[in-house]
Amino acid sequence: MKQFLKVLTRIILIVCGALCLLAALAFLLVANLFKASPGDIREGNESLKQIFISLDLPPEKVESNGSYQYEGGGLDFYVTFSDEIINSHPALKESPNLTKNRLKVYVLNTGDISYHSVEDNLFNHGLFQFLEEESRKYFQEIGKKSNPSYFILSWRDPESMKKGIAFYEKALTLVDIQDNSAIKPHDTATLKPGKEAEFRQLIQEMDEAGLLTQRSE
Repeated sequence: MKQFLKVLTRIILIVCGALCLLAALAFLLVANLFKASPGDIREGNESLKQIFISLDLPPEKVESNGSYQYEGGGLDFYVTFSDEIINSHPALKESPNLTKNRLKVYVLNTGDISYHSVEDNLFNHGLFQFLEEESRKYFQEIGKKSNPSYFILSWRDPESMKKGIAFYEKALTLVDIQDNSAIKPHDTATLKPGKEAEFRQLIQEMDEAGLLTQRSE
């Protein structure tokens, strides 16, 4: 009987060990399936670095662990800036995605890195939406048709993005932004009292600079 129990114990230990090994291998396999390759990470780091350099926002470092999120997919890159760069650029300093000196940039995959993905992660969505709404009102006032299913603010190249950042930083001085992060996906931007004329002038100047264009995406 004792001999039988010893044999049974050994069998159970072997089976448990095999199951643990299989579980570990399965975990490693799943982890690798949800992780970008080292080459893709390096390419993504370099792409983001060059985009920010072209915007006169040279980063000190760009990094990512390459892990894709299990819910919704996508992965995060972290762009580190010097104090000097952050303090001289309100768009960066006031970004909701900035923690200390690191800007989090979320992308669906490493091949999705573009000026649009930088725009989407750099700007406050509440203020950007407010600018979009006010631009549509401006179009109506001057008799210019706008398609509600199209984006009016769409800065997808270094030239328009650099101009857009300058106007966005002016807009930051004309509005109050209410932090809604606890209850809503976007903050709420409202004009400061007495700033209506300045803001109207800002929208007009954006139009004259060619920054109000309609695109489907």
